[in-house]
Amino acid sequence: MDENQEGKFNSEALSQSTSGPLKQIRTFQGDVSEALARQKESIVSIQQAEVKRRTALGQEVSEISDRRVPTKTFFLLLGIIVLLALGALGIWYSYLSYMRIATPPVVLAPENRFFSTDTEAEVTPSSSRLDLIAAITSAQTEVEESETRHLKINLDAQTFFKTLDTEAPGSLTRALDKPFMLGAYGESTFLIFKLVSFENAFAGMLNWEKNLAQDIGPIFSTRELLRDIELEPVFIDVTDRNKDVRALEAADENLLMYSFFDNNILIITDNIETLRVLVERLNREKLSR
Repeated sequence: MDENQEGKFNSEALSQSTSGPLKQIRTFQGDVSEALARQKESIVSIQQAEVKRRTALGQEVSEISDRRVPTKTFFLLLGIIVLLALGALGIWYSYLSYMRIATPPVVLAPENRFFSTDTEAEVTPSSSRLDLIAAITSAQTEVEESETRHLKINLDAQTFFKTLDTEAPGSLTRALDKPFMLGAYGESTFLIFKLVSFENAFAGMLNWEKNLAQDIGPIFSTRELLRDIELEPVFIDVTDRNKDVRALEAADENLLMYSFFDNNILIITDNIETLRVLVERLNREKLSR
């Protein structure tokens, strides 16, 4: 009975296996085939998708690189500009340092020195006529021949005439600028005044001629000869090297004279050679400006 049942069971199982669809064995290859079929994809489409993915990634990287390039270029140019600026600054500083070393210091001329001189000497101002004359005489001693010496005196033209107790007309003193130059050329003495008004200065000098020798004669080298003039001094017109000169002549010698260098300068001296030197120096100074 048992054998019959077992045989019946086996025959039924065999009958079912042969009559119904057989179940396939599941493998990796089968899974892949099933996936390809389900997604309707192929190996080619996968490769194309991979290419697209890589292309998109490359474009993204390229865009990032493109964004970085201008930034790098900017900082590179900025660095070059900074280096050039620092180099230019260094060159300019070196140039200024060189100029400070190579350029001699500028010596400012005193306001009352109208041209360069060989030597200088201080004249101590005084409130009395005699003391001022003595100080001027002392400052111009031992001046060598052809040497120009600036006698520095801290007085303006108006105070100078007032201290010497001169009778210079007011129209003349007002026509003179405050700074004036007192100096010596060898044994000779000279005065140079800058003018505010040529017309008033010219008229004032003509009116002062009668007292000129007495008022300022003692500061000039011809003081002894000027003292011996008893009559009222007479000035005559003299022309020297195309310059009009008014000269006080005595014993066939010009003892005191004055001339206008131009409409801006008046010269008073005691020697015609000194006048020539002064005109030359003033011309040279004028051309150098």
